[in-house]
Amino acid sequence: MRNKILAVALSAIMMSSMCALTACGSKNKAEDQAYVSLDINPAIELVVDKDNNVVSVRGENEDGQVLLYNEAGIKGEKIDVAIEKITNLAIEYGYLDENNKVVDTLVTSNSDSFAKKITEKVNTTVTATAEKTGLTVKTDGEGAYSLLRRMEEFKKEHPNDKAIQNMSVAKFKLALSVSETGEITLEVAVTLDESQLMEKLKEQSEKIEEFATEAYRQAKTQALAAYDKAIDLAVYGVYASFYAKRAITKPATAYYGSMYCAYATAAKSLDLACDVAESVATARTYPLTEEQIAAVVAALGLENADPIKNSKGEVTIESIEAYVDKQFKNTEASAKLEETKAKLTEALNKAEADIKAKVNEFTEEYAEQIEATVNAANAAIAAIDAWIKVLPEDVQAEIANAESDIKAIITDLSTIIKNGGKIEISDVRAKADKLEGKANDYLNKINKDLTDDERAELEKNKTDVVNKMTIEKKKFEDALTKAETEAKKYLEKLKAERKENKE
Repeated sequence: MRNKILAVALSAIMMSSMCALTACGSKNKAEDQAYVSLDINPAIELVVDKDNNVVSVRGENEDGQVLLYNEAGIKGEKIDVAIEKITNLAIEYGYLDENNKVVDTLVTSNSDSFAKKITEKVNTTVTATAEKTGLTVKTDGEGAYSLLRRMEEFKKEHPNDKAIQNMSVAKFKLALSVSETGEITLEVAVTLDESQLMEKLKEQSEKIEEFATEAYRQAKTQALAAYDKAIDLAVYGVYASFYAKRAITKPATAYYGSMYCAYATAAKSLDLACDVAESVATARTYPLTEEQIAAVVAALGLENADPIKNSKGEVTIESIEAYVDKQFKNTEASAKLEETKAKLTEALNKAEADIKAKVNEFTEEYAEQIEATVNAANAAIAAIDAWIKVLPEDVQAEIANAESDIKAIITDLSTIIKNGGKIEISDVRAKADKLEGKANDYLNKINKDLTDDERAELEKNKTDVVNKMTIEKKKFEDALTKAETEAKKYLEKLKAERKENKE
C-alpha cells in the first residue's frame, strides 16, 4: 500500500512536468470536465465530461448509498437529467422536505468557465425540479459545516503551504474524496490538479461496488487480508524448502530461503494485522464515549443524544456531522448559530484527537494477531537454528548475525505483550517496514545466487503451490458472497424504511 502511495506521488510529479512541457492549458479537453458534489444529506458526487454527460457517480455516505441503490437514469445521462433524478429521489424518500430545503452544491474544474456553466445547470435543475413538486429549495455553494471544519483543521496542520491556504472549498472536497476512497493521502491529493483528481476519482469509483457499505468494506478487507496472507505465506515457504534441498550444493547460501521466509512472513503478518485494524476503526466512525457525547449534546443544546445517533444506534463523528450539517444549513445566520458552531467544533476537535489516539492502538483482538506473528517468527527462527548446525561454522556465525534484527523486533513485541503494554499501529508499521527491507535484501541475494534454470524451477514451484490453494480461495469467495448479501439486504431495508416513513 505504501509503495502504491509513493507511486501515485511520483506519478503526480510526472504528470505535472508533462503538463508544463506540453503547455497544458485551457485547450486540453481533459480539463473540460467537472466535479459536482451535492450535500442534501444524502451526500452524492458526480464527474461530468466535456459533453455534459455524467461519467461517474457515487454515494459518499450511507444515505447517499441508500438513495442511489438500484437506481438507473443517472450515470451516462446528461447532468441536468441526472440532477433531476437525484432531486426527485431525495424528495421521494423524504431527504428533501419542509425541514430540509437547502442543498449544498460544490463544483470545480480546471476550466473556470466550464465550472461556472455546470454550477448554473446544477443549481437551476435542483430548484426547478423541487418547485414542480411544490417544494421551494435553495442551493448554497459555501460548503457544509463538517467539510469546512475538516478543511480548517487541515490548513492548521500546513500553515506554511500557500497552495493549501488558498485552496477552494470545492477543490478540497474533491481531494478529500480521492484520499478517502483510494490509496493516496490527502497531502498527496491536494498537490494534484482538478483533472488529475477527477481521473483518480473515476478510477476509484469504478472499483467501488454500489452496495459497498462500511460493513461490507470491512468484511472485504478482512477476507482479502486472510487470503493474501495464506497465499503469500505459502509462497515464502517455497523459498525456504527450495534452498533447504540445496544445503549440500549451496552450503554458503543455503540459509537464504529460510531467512527470506522468516523476514517476509513476519513483515506480511504485521502489515496485514495493521490493515485489518485500520479498516475496522477510523476516527470518524468510532463510537464516542459517554463523556464525549455529553459534551456534544451540551454544545448543541439537545435534550438527549437520540438525534445524533446513526442507523446502528451509535454516536460517531460522522453521525454528528450528518445531523448538524442538515440543521446548520437550514438555520438562519446569527451570532447564536456561530456560537453553537464554535462550541461544537471545540467538542468535536477534542473528541477526534482522543479517538485518533485510541484507534491507533491495537484492540485486544488484534493484539492477539501480533502475538501469533511473534510465535510464528520464533518458530521459524528455531527451525533455522536447528538445521544450520550442519553448515560450516563461518556460515553459522553469519546466519546468527543475520537473525539479530528479526530477533530484536520479536523480543520487543513479546515484551510489550507480556507486560500488557499498548501497541500502536504506527509502531507496528515501522517494525513491518524494517522486516520487509531485510526480506527484500535476501530476495535480491536469491535472485543473484540462482541460475536462470533454478529461477524458472522456483517460479514453477510457487505457481504450483498457489494453484493448489483451492480451500483458501473458496473461503475468500464465500466471505465476499456473504458480505455482499448482507450489504444488499441492509441497503434495501434502509431504503424501504425511508419510503415507509415518508408515506
